[in-house]
Amino acid sequence: MLEKDVVLVVDDSTTARSAIINVLRDHLYCKDIVEASDGQEALRRLKQRPDVDWIFCDWEMPVMAGDELLKEIRSNPATAHLPFIMITSKGDRDSLVTAVQLGVTSFIVKPFTAKKLVEKVFLAQGRMERRNAERTRVARDQKVVIKLASGTEVNADLVDISLSGLLMMVEHEAVRTSTVFDSFQAKIGHPHGKGSAVLPCQIIRLEADPMHPSRTDNIRLAARFRPMEEDPRKHLVSYIEAAARQAKASKNQDEVIEKL
Repeated sequence: MLEKDVVLVVDDSTTARSAIINVLRDHLYCKDIVEASDGQEALRRLKQRPDVDWIFCDWEMPVMAGDELLKEIRSNPATAHLPFIMITSKGDRDSLVTAVQLGVTSFIVKPFTAKKLVEKVFLAQGRMERRNAERTRVARDQKVVIKLASGTEVNADLVDISLSGLLMMVEHEAVRTSTVFDSFQAKIGHPHGKGSAVLPCQIIRLEADPMHPSRTDNIRLAARFRPMEEDPRKHLVSYIEAAARQAKASKNQDEVIEKL
């Protein structure tokens, strides 16, 4: 359901926009809907409403078509993560392949039923949840500075990170008064030196190091991210992408070494 989400509906046809909006309101309980009649207007709306969570867009529109808008959305780190559902009369294989290559989340051919649109939304939500849960293991010596609710700053070693949270190793003594559900801030730099960002977090797990369960000096701290502003979110996405590239490069290097 989309009752807490902001949805942008883009279509040059008022009738088509109304049909989509009716499904969103009546079947997915969406209350906050933004409208645009072409891609350029949609980009302006996104600047006005950076809290948009979903985009439902027609393909064939004047000024800027749906595929052009999708390309712009995916090329901007601030919007690249947004689910983009293309609703169009283009049902041929070439159009589908083009949309997939551009990064479309889902594809609905007109005319469509309310049931079909709802099904596509549920499927997209499932894929996003799995993607957000996918953790990227970071290179060694990636440091995080966490600021506890007490104001104390603690250095930690980052183990892995995802769009939904992070896992760290930290000195037990430094966080011994912390408990599950405590809030804190995590300052994370960028692997390529592109500044840093402070991310709001909440502790969800404190546990012994599974690799060395008898040791009590260091423990694992797992946290989830709380809602954050646009700039910290952009930094997080960029960090994960850079960490994933590093991990892939390291894996390739290891494979080459093994073959020698």
